[in-house]
Amino acid sequence: MSDGDEHGWHYAPSSTLAGALQRGLGRGAHRAMVDPAAPALVRDCLRRDRRFWWVVDERAVYLARLVRDLALPLEPILGDWYDSPAEEHDDDNAFTATLEVLDVLGRAGVEEAVEGVRRYVREGPRWNEALTQVARTWPEAWWDDLYPAVMRRPDAPEQAREWRHCPPWRAWADRDPRIADAVRDDGPQRPHRPGREEPSAVLLEILRDRDRSTQWRMVLRELGFRPPEPALLDVAEELAAAGLAAPLSRPLLAVGPPALPAARAWVRADAHPLTWPALQLLAAHGDAGDVPALLSGLDWLDTHDDRCGYDKLVEGLARIGGAQAREVLPRLRRLWFSPHSYERAAYLRAHAALDPAGVQRRFAEGLWDCEADVRLLSARRVALDGTARERLRYLRDDPIETAEVRAAAAERLDG
Repeated sequence: MSDGDEHGWHYAPSSTLAGALQRGLGRGAHRAMVDPAAPALVRDCLRRDRRFWWVVDERAVYLARLVRDLALPLEPILGDWYDSPAEEHDDDNAFTATLEVLDVLGRAGVEEAVEGVRRYVREGPRWNEALTQVARTWPEAWWDDLYPAVMRRPDAPEQAREWRHCPPWRAWADRDPRIADAVRDDGPQRPHRPGREEPSAVLLEILRDRDRSTQWRMVLRELGFRPPEPALLDVAEELAAAGLAAPLSRPLLAVGPPALPAARAWVRADAHPLTWPALQLLAAHGDAGDVPALLSGLDWLDTHDDRCGYDKLVEGLARIGGAQAREVLPRLRRLWFSPHSYERAAYLRAHAALDPAGVQRRFAEGLWDCEADVRLLSARRVALDGTARERLRYLRDDPIETAEVRAAAAERLDG
């Protein structure tokens, strides 16, 4: 896996504090408590969103906790945030990443964060992004009185229309006819899906008809919303050869165990277009005989350099188990350091299933991790020595922590 991106920026080595913080690793948060370089490095993680995949990787709680626990002054952080570029020029996602951290700090009772966001809603150019973010999570009293300032903005009705399904616009609809008009629904509308009304048998006939190949993509999209169709296996090769492997994947995966013979043939073929759905089928439904293919599949993922999909294969190996599946353990130890932290919980679950004795070190670190699922699993499974108890008490009592993790920490301590 590469550690760079298309702009030439690279993650720092995971052995360094900078690299550990960029990846949201527990060891980074732990070391930051005693390393004098930590404040500048945390600020750096706010100026450029270090998540590999902004949509799913978590950092807000992790960074908010570091900002608070290191007593970083909020004024310069707010200053950087106020100076963020327009959305179309914000290649580093600095505005949204910092907003999420301020949202968490505000929910935890940091008044300076609350007032900083409120002032931005009144004055800043990306005011609606800030407003809709905190209106989803903060008490109504913290944002409702911003209504007069918001409605003085000339683009308020347009923003209300674009964000009509988000608070606060529906809450404000009875105060201004312009908002009421913007958020009004024209009645429940079922999204149009071509082919929705056709029986599955008719759709399968279209897939068998080469003269109707222009409809194949539409048909596969529709079949992805329906119960499994094993007959899809009869045309899968031809559809994949026609460049439709991606839309074919969802309905194909739904077929489940009946697709295993075909999946085993596809993973044996060289550069087969259905290699990825085949590997997912083996991970979900295969047996011990499929372990070599799944191990090779991890090598195959390495060639794609997108850091995604390892979670599905390692969970498949953990489900199957056995001595050969445990060959994945060295790779799990390397995958732990991926900046694509969303998959880290899967690595931890697989490690726990395949090496119950050796996973305790990961559980101890996981109590500090950026991903809530990692902290949750660690809180439930970590060995209760003195250090773990201290951290569990911290998580139980921390208003920044998620409710589920706090409850799990309390349950372990009470138990």
